[in-house]
Amino acid sequence: MTFTAPLALVFLIVLPLVLWIGRPRLTYRRGRDLSSLALRVIILTLVILALAGTQSVRAADRLAVVFVVDSSDSMGAEAAAAQETYIRDALAAMRPDDQAAVVSFGGNALVERAMSSVRELGAIRSTPNTGNSDLEEAINLGLALFPAGTARRLVILSDGLPTVGDAERAAQRAAALGVEISYVQFERDPVPDVAVTDVLLPPSVGAGQSFDLSLTVESETDTPAVITVEAGGITLSRESVTLAQGVNRYTLPLTAGEAGFRDFRVIVTPSQGDGFYQNNQLSAFSRVVGAPRLLVVSRDAAVPVTGGADATESGYLRDALTALGFEIDVRPPDALPIGVAALEAYDAVVLVNIPATLLSTRRMEALQTYVRDLGGGLVVIGGAETYAPGGYFRTPLEATLPVEMQLRDQQRIPQLTLAYVVDRSGSMAMIGSSGVENIELAKEALLRSIEFLQPTDRAGVVGFDSQAYWVADVQPVLDRFTLQALIGSLQPGGGTDIMAGMRLAADVMRAETSERKHIILLTDGGANDRGLVDLVAALNQDDDVTTSVIAIGGQNPGFLEEMAQAGEGNYHVAQSIESIPTIFAQETVLATRSYLIEGAFTPARADLGFLQNFTAAPPLYGYVATTPKDTAQVLLVTPDAFADPLLAAWQYGLGRAVAFTSDATARWARDWVAWDGFADFWNQTVRWSIIEGTDANLETRVILEGETARIVVDARADDGAFLNGLALDASLIDPALGVDNLTLQQVAPGRYEAAFRPGAEGAYLISVAAVNAADESAAESPFRQTAGWVLSYSPEYALRTAGRESILPALAAVTDGRSLAGSPALAFDHNLMAGEAVTPLAPILLLIAALLLPVDVAVRRLVITRSDLARVRAAFGRRQPADVSETVSSLQAAKQRAQARTQEQAQVTVNAAAPGAAGITPTDSLPDSPASAIPAAAPTPPLPDYGDAGNLAGKLLQKRRPRDENHP
Repeated sequence: MTFTAPLALVFLIVLPLVLWIGRPRLTYRRGRDLSSLALRVIILTLVILALAGTQSVRAADRLAVVFVVDSSDSMGAEAAAAQETYIRDALAAMRPDDQAAVVSFGGNALVERAMSSVRELGAIRSTPNTGNSDLEEAINLGLALFPAGTARRLVILSDGLPTVGDAERAAQRAAALGVEISYVQFERDPVPDVAVTDVLLPPSVGAGQSFDLSLTVESETDTPAVITVEAGGITLSRESVTLAQGVNRYTLPLTAGEAGFRDFRVIVTPSQGDGFYQNNQLSAFSRVVGAPRLLVVSRDAAVPVTGGADATESGYLRDALTALGFEIDVRPPDALPIGVAALEAYDAVVLVNIPATLLSTRRMEALQTYVRDLGGGLVVIGGAETYAPGGYFRTPLEATLPVEMQLRDQQRIPQLTLAYVVDRSGSMAMIGSSGVENIELAKEALLRSIEFLQPTDRAGVVGFDSQAYWVADVQPVLDRFTLQALIGSLQPGGGTDIMAGMRLAADVMRAETSERKHIILLTDGGANDRGLVDLVAALNQDDDVTTSVIAIGGQNPGFLEEMAQAGEGNYHVAQSIESIPTIFAQETVLATRSYLIEGAFTPARADLGFLQNFTAAPPLYGYVATTPKDTAQVLLVTPDAFADPLLAAWQYGLGRAVAFTSDATARWARDWVAWDGFADFWNQTVRWSIIEGTDANLETRVILEGETARIVVDARADDGAFLNGLALDASLIDPALGVDNLTLQQVAPGRYEAAFRPGAEGAYLISVAAVNAADESAAESPFRQTAGWVLSYSPEYALRTAGRESILPALAAVTDGRSLAGSPALAFDHNLMAGEAVTPLAPILLLIAALLLPVDVAVRRLVITRSDLARVRAAFGRRQPADVSETVSSLQAAKQRAQARTQEQAQVTVNAAAPGAAGITPTDSLPDSPASAIPAAAPTPPLPDYGDAGNLAGKLLQKRRPRDENHP
């Protein structure tokens, strides 16, 4: 027996004091006091022993085994099946008192089965990160599963090729804890493998300069293959080669393009079988140095700049910027780069009258990341199809711009009643490229559209298949939550009857009194078209109800466009189902007819800002109404009572964004394009969006340590001195456009670091900037740098010819373990020193003390006689005990005899008191006195018979005899 807190035993010195205080003082209750004192001493002793942590220690012959299963990619499917078979065979040899647990590991470790004595094992379903092998973490997790009081063995089933962690350090910890590490060696079935092991590029090249790309490919067999080189998603080179077994080196001549970062990716595709596909590609970075460049996105990208500028949307702007020395690259909206690395090649991006419906969500997200996290510039030039009419509401583009699409002044917007007629037929259950059902995107579109409406507007939703019904009756938009909840009930199923849905909406829309009434029909058109065009035309002519049609799917029958024309609405063909929410938002704006403001006006100066020498400008003839955001800088406004922003700018993350709500064409800016200050105005606007900075003072690199990487930045002044006390932030953009914002901490003179865990393999962009402590902005910082880093594939996919050897024998040697290959039963071999089983006794001691406490109270407070015990026994027994029955019979007989004697004595007394009794008359008592004057003496009551004191009844009657002088 041992104690975990032996110091608590000092409280035993109070026992003599308890004995002294509780000693018996009254003779008649001495027995009960002694019993109570003994109980109190026992209770106090038990509590003190529990506080001291009393525990029982005994030898134990129980064995606990933890199986550590390697689930990384280097094992292969056949090895995984063999591991499960081995564990099941081992569990069959487990003794009843033994226990086993299973840990599955890759880049991390997971408990597949907790410690248990059950002999069955189900399929291993844990899914750790299979791209790495962290044996150290797996061993540490296994050590935490062992119970106390057992012999402990850890069995590793692996190829013994960890890629991260320090497995030897974990083995030393196991040896210190008395845990044996044994192992079963597994190997992946040999399959010839090809791997790209190195790609070399010059760190920087000039724009248009020729350079060489060197790559190294290792192959385990002779095989034909195709080598492809890509940059920014564009294929630069594709060459067929024959790989020889061993190391193959190639040099490919390339020509640098425009300025900026270029991420090059080399892909090798062997024609024969390949062990790992993950090691068939590798990326590299190079910086192309050149003059500042602009990317102009316009739908007239194919139109020449000269000789027809007045017929294009971007012609005047392109002429002006080219004359100012900008390098211009013009692309249509569908050619806007999706990758951030490709956008980083430009100093600024200019959108010219581009609706959001022509930009996919991924492209808008790339623009947002480019500005916010890479410090790029964005200039959006308006037109009739931009901002709110262009469907910018609730898009990443709206979040990036300094203006929001929704007008806050409700008085300037006429009341609108909007009816949504939505096809809910079975085709809407199809799943698009976004991974969700079409009906779910339709719901999202409805919700976004309703969010744009004003509280005074009215809206309703009709759903139709082969029949039609009101999903949400036409009601004020004030209660948006109710509308949104009703929209959520839309479910696909059934046929398609467009007429049923349109008739249901038409009946209600005719009775509406709003200034604007509009119907939006969403369908794939798979229905009878009879009467639809006539119905829409009648609604428009007789009741001023406009109708727009959004066609989805691949059919798009012609009558849908005819319906939109007859209803004086718009016809949209959703090229991708993901564009439906943007189209709905665009339609909602167009239905109000209040966002396009046309008419001559002269811009008014609102803020000095970056515009210099701007005193007077020609009039403009239209703009798109927007609302400036709270932190936006408004430089030009319209002169009317609304003072809408015409030119607004702001800092967005690390970059800048500018919104010009008029256009740069001959439609609204016909006087501006001939204005002498036109080129200077756009020169100042575009150049302000480009953040000028220097990276000569910063040197950024990334160090990979296992699964964790560190961004290391060295900061030095121009004279080489360390720059200390900087507040540096870094934006990390992964290959999937995910952004991680990090704050760098100074760890040494001039050195700043931040750690992160990279995920996907490929090219990462890192933008580092010093934060201005005054406003927490990095825009004006002189210390900025954008760097690139490539995460290569894991060593898990390295070739087996790389010379790596299994470390399992070394780990087993540290703990005196051995190989258990081929003998699963040895996993439960009881050849280890039996451990000591320690059982805490404190709970048992406290339980006994708690049970004795009421006994102590009963001894002190209750008086229990033999008769009480007899009654208790009688109450819990089925019949009375024999001795109790005899006693009761004796008492009853004694009672009857006493009653008989009492009656006889009473009769004698009565007879003695009667006249003439014993020869005495009343007059004979006192001869000298009248008989009536002397009262008769009261007869003395007879003594009751108290029975024979020799039996029990007599004793009881004797105790009842009064203690007085008449009955001594």
